[in-house]
Amino acid sequence: MKNTYIASYDFGTSGVKAVLVTVDGAVRSHATASYPLLTPRSGWAEQEPDAYWRGVCQATHQALAAGDVKPEEVVGVVFGTMWKGIIPIDKDGNVLHNCMIWLDARGEKQAKVLNERLKTDRFCAQDYWARLMWLRDEHPDIYAAADCILENNAYLKFKSTGKKGVDLTNCLVSSPKADLEREYAAIMSAAELDMAKFPPIMMPWETQGGLTAQAAQELGLCEGTPVFGGCGDIPAITIGSGSSAMGAAHIYLGSSGWLGITAPERKEDVGEVYQSLDREKEILLYTMQSACMSFDWTIRQFYNAEWKELGGGVYDVVNRDLTEVPPGSGGMLAAPWLHGERPPLSDKARGVFFNLDANHDRRYFVNAMLESICYMLRWKLEAYRRESGKDIPMLRVVGGGTGSAHWMQMLSDILQLPIEVPADSRHAGAIGTAYCALIGLGKCSDFEDINRMIRIEKRYEPRQDHMAVYDKMYHLFQRLYPTLQELYQELNG
Repeated sequence: MKNTYIASYDFGTSGVKAVLVTVDGAVRSHATASYPLLTPRSGWAEQEPDAYWRGVCQATHQALAAGDVKPEEVVGVVFGTMWKGIIPIDKDGNVLHNCMIWLDARGEKQAKVLNERLKTDRFCAQDYWARLMWLRDEHPDIYAAADCILENNAYLKFKSTGKKGVDLTNCLVSSPKADLEREYAAIMSAAELDMAKFPPIMMPWETQGGLTAQAAQELGLCEGTPVFGGCGDIPAITIGSGSSAMGAAHIYLGSSGWLGITAPERKEDVGEVYQSLDREKEILLYTMQSACMSFDWTIRQFYNAEWKELGGGVYDVVNRDLTEVPPGSGGMLAAPWLHGERPPLSDKARGVFFNLDANHDRRYFVNAMLESICYMLRWKLEAYRRESGKDIPMLRVVGGGTGSAHWMQMLSDILQLPIEVPADSRHAGAIGTAYCALIGLGKCSDFEDINRMIRIEKRYEPRQDHMAVYDKMYHLFQRLYPTLQELYQELNG
């Protein structure tokens, strides 16, 4: 297996990253291709499935060139994707509707129906099943013509192999676990959705098939290269951060963000959502809809000239500027809810800058936005402690946000916890996804094999002298949404 690689793909909301990963879990090369987010109406969020495939092909060619890797040296292909995408295809494999992605919130009416039928308040407009119901209700012709409803990962495997299958971590209609199977069956029954329209379930390390001649030509790889089941982005991040052991915890700072804890089972009164990791483990999640999306939006507004001139180099300018801003941003609070939020907040919530005065310049706005994301994560952490009765002694943090040492130190200060950032933390999703293929190839035994290979690049310890100001601002931040809730409903209802 010397000089052999896994072509691993990390799909985010704004683009796909193709990463060539060695059998030892090291990054050889990588490349990124972007695709647009379509918002035809407020609360809607779509993307073109064909744009996903074009991005995969473009990024693959670039990664091969960047790493001087030959096509025959790639021994496996595997995808890690955003979950809860909805892509209906007909019997000939034609896409019938743009992908409704996880951020889409058009299923409000249908979520109310689910809540009434199941006597709960857990479902919201952004839930997978509510959006499937919306497709059936609003486009019955498309729903009827749909031979199969795929999510993002299943669609990419179908494009690669011509075969249909959904991996365990992305499947939201069935499960090999008896208790979860009963839960999904109840939801599907209440939603009155047709189970026959969904592909069979497979494990992340199982082989879907080999690259077809057409797919291989478009990707620049070899026909027959095995394509593995892969996983959702949340399991990929869990694996790639070295947090797949029971009880391990991590934070992800990408377009969205979350606090994730690896747990043995789902509990109704603990956590916001869950995603399966394998047959024995679940990932307990406390999520936020917008993390780096809100950060990037703020930079575009206040550092637009530098953004246009420097591209990604703007982050170096911003990080230098932010070191001059005191903790608490001079009394300014922000809220990162640009795309709404899940309960206990609302999809009607929107972004805020509060208590600004003439002394606040652009640095303060960006810093306040970063602090707000940290406050949201502290809110999530405290919810976990309260609901589970357990504590977290340390957190691994991965994703694009880890590139800012200022932000990581701020996060440690606000959470009052040590923060560890692994090497190649921005590629944690692709590394974690690659291990699905490496297990399938027999090069490691299970997801925990990666934990011993993770090298910690940086560690941040909380600074006690910043505790008082952050405690004050955090508790004020918690009051923003209850104070503005009625206004949000009136403006956005």
